[in-house]
Amino acid sequence: MGSADHLWLAADRQDEALLFRLPDGRDLAYLEWGAPDGFPVFYCHGTPSSRLEAVFADPAARAHNFRLIAVDRPGFGRSSFQDGRHFIDWPRDIEALADGLAIAEFGIAGHSGAGPHLFACGALLDPARLKFIGALAPWGPAATPDIASGMNRLDRFFARIARDVPAVMRPAFAPMGWMIEHWPRRFFAMMESAVSPADKAIVGDPAFADCFGIVLSEAFRQGGKGAAHEAAIAYGDWGFDTSSVRAPTHIWLGEEDIFVPRNMGAYIARTVPDVDFHWIAGKGHLMIEHWHDILAACKADLGPN
Repeated sequence: MGSADHLWLAADRQDEALLFRLPDGRDLAYLEWGAPDGFPVFYCHGTPSSRLEAVFADPAARAHNFRLIAVDRPGFGRSSFQDGRHFIDWPRDIEALADGLAIAEFGIAGHSGAGPHLFACGALLDPARLKFIGALAPWGPAATPDIASGMNRLDRFFARIARDVPAVMRPAFAPMGWMIEHWPRRFFAMMESAVSPADKAIVGDPAFADCFGIVLSEAFRQGGKGAAHEAAIAYGDWGFDTSSVRAPTHIWLGEEDIFVPRNMGAYIARTVPDVDFHWIAGKGHLMIEHWHDILAACKADLGPN
């Protein structure tokens, strides 16, 4: 399925959402992709992003018979904001949604800023229930000075704000949401100039840019508070260690990814137990075609049909 198909799917489904009322009264929004009767996989989007991002994994999910349940995290898309949330709160939301959908066993997958949420689920959910983790270019902990120093300029800027003046995070994200909504061409021109050579052709594809613009616009439906809060906690103590992940984990990371620095990737590969980790030469952060490889590896964890 090419980028034009992705564009049609995202544009056609951008206002679709199902709402699940959590025990604490918050609403969790989700949207299903992939094979309706396939093995259930909860999809976690990047930061900032939304449930619509799963359109990029949809072809692979259909090919490998996975039912993708893409969830807006608190403050993104149509999900209620959650004051003071931490990454360790996310597994409870996923478990509650699984219970509400009468899903006994499931996998979890996601891209980029999904990383802390995927690893939190791997650490805190019952491994008899969580069968695998599939991750494309996941963000890891800024656990060492060499990881922090290897981050790109924007991430180093946000890390300083998160540490020194966290109250500034929300207004710092506001211009991004405004530009995506009102000046998308300028936003993607800036993004294209900043990404690695491996990602330039992808970002410069008008069909991909239009689709991704819809995905990101939905992320800022409630403004920038969801993205700002999540970014603020991404640079600090996560409340758990990646070494405590208990589910089989499959990770693909591009060697030219400027958003997940090499030292961060190496830390993940070193600390997540028995991880199936793949460095991909000549690829950057947006190598969405590798969802086929990731979901094929996840499918093997389910054993013979």
